[in-house]
Amino acid sequence: MAAPQEEKSRLLIVEDDSDIRELLKHFLKEFVDEIVEAEDGSAALQFVKAQEFDTILSDIEMPHMNGLKFLAYVRSLGQMTPFVVLTAHGDHSRALEALSLGAFDFITKDSKRKVVIESVCAALKFGREMKSSKNDAVRSSHLRKIYADMSKSSEMRLRKIIEEMSS
Repeated sequence: MAAPQEEKSRLLIVEDDSDIRELLKHFLKEFVDEIVEAEDGSAALQFVKAQEFDTILSDIEMPHMNGLKFLAYVRSLGQMTPFVVLTAHGDHSRALEALSLGAFDFITKDSKRKVVIESVCAALKFGREMKSSKNDAVRSSHLRKIYADMSKSSEMRLRKIIEEMSS
């Protein structure tokens, strides 16, 4: 009897700047099995409606449909796919708004490669865990633990943002 085959990890990158999309793909290609690209929220919606992703990495400022509207729409569909948002350096209010809409994490576009990889890999792990946990009680307990671990990192960054905003 063959061993069960592990499901491939899938990431959707939503970014209107093709150079940044390529850089993100380059950073993440060794950590994810499949990367799908969209240039704005409207294009990304077509992928989200047709396919399931372990994580979505999305810019906030884009034409046609910005990242916050895209995140809100995905949540309105009942999809809880972990969402990592990209913000411009200093765009703290938008990052806070994204977190309030249910984003898993946020990173700035000038983040170091390591920060991007850590954030997206944590979100990918969380997304795969959500899909693999069949029993709701087990899933809930397990996801709370994973989310608590990730929340510590986001909370530290939020505190730093608040300090920067008040100085």
